[in-house]
Amino acid sequence: MTREEFEYHVPSAVMPDDTLFERIAAHLADGEASVQSLLGRGLYDQRSQDLTLLNLCNRVVCLEAYNNAIPHLDLVLTENGFGVVSNQNVAPASSERVNRLREQVKQSLDDAIDDLLDYLRGNPLWVSTDTATAVFRSLVWNGRQQLVYFAVLNGHRSTLDELRPKIAAAEERIKHCISHEFFNELCDALRLRTATTEQNTAIHKILMTIGADVTEDKAMAHFHVKKLVEWLDGNIRTFPTYANSTAYAANTFEPYKNEKDDPCFFFG
Repeated sequence: MTREEFEYHVPSAVMPDDTLFERIAAHLADGEASVQSLLGRGLYDQRSQDLTLLNLCNRVVCLEAYNNAIPHLDLVLTENGFGVVSNQNVAPASSERVNRLREQVKQSLDDAIDDLLDYLRGNPLWVSTDTATAVFRSLVWNGRQQLVYFAVLNGHRSTLDELRPKIAAAEERIKHCISHEFFNELCDALRLRTATTEQNTAIHKILMTIGADVTEDKAMAHFHVKKLVEWLDGNIRTFPTYANSTAYAANTFEPYKNEKDDPCFFFG
């Protein structure tokens, strides 16, 4: 990784000399390790064959390194941005400004990881990895989904992680209504990038339900799950996994009604 490549991905680190880059370079290995863990060794070794993938990986590496390095740097605010304090005559930047920088870098890193995950969807060298399966065990996999479904105006992966327990609980309730098998099928469709128009519509309706549940709007959650099930039942031929599930059987079960000509009469 050259200084020019690093500064391309992290404009706030642009300085007239090598001082800042040299201090951060020691953390690049940590960024590389994170990307390798995300991609898996096979795809990581071949990333240079796909320039878009390589660029996304390099961006994550640079931001990860910068994010990890900031707490160990004596930063000073200059006309061109942040630099490293190199003598006793320059006052370090205020903790407030440094914390604001760290937050900005962390959010940029979160978004870069989201972009990389989105690009990896459907890649045959990635979709069967443990990381891919873990990421797409949930329909809520991207920090930006929070704006649409959870009314979080500046949501990123970090805030998504904070909501994960509530999201997991909401998804368990959804699975009870549509079956674990059908829910997992939709997760697989996202991971494999094979989702049909109908599956994407189902995913959207599920996310609307999850969003209402996570934000504790129980009335709206009940409304959305009712509409979800009605829509699935109305398009049942499109969703054979759901059609063959015990959830569908329970959703469409009608109690026995006695008729006057029945040979037996059931009390209840």
